[in-house]
Amino acid sequence: MGYGRTLFCMNYEQAIKDLQDNLVVIAEIERRQSRMLLEHSEYLGEMTEYRRRIDHNLAEITDKLNGLIGYVDGFRTPPAP
Repeated sequence: MGYGRTLFCMNYEQAIKDLQDNLVVIAEIERRQSRMLLEHSEYLGEMTEYRRRIDHNLAEITDKLNGLIGYVDGFRTPPAP
């Protein structure tokens, strides 16, 4: 009966060691996932700002182009009779 108890204790200790190892792995996965989520959040913030600047620049270009079209259109208007 002593051998069976010793074997049980060894299996129990191995199970504890395996669980501890798994917890270390899980903690590392969570750390990496948190870092990736933070980096992704920062990237989205940068892309949002970049998109805002592009939209602003396109609006300015559109206004200038419309003004130029209006100016040039004035040259094309035939003189009134």
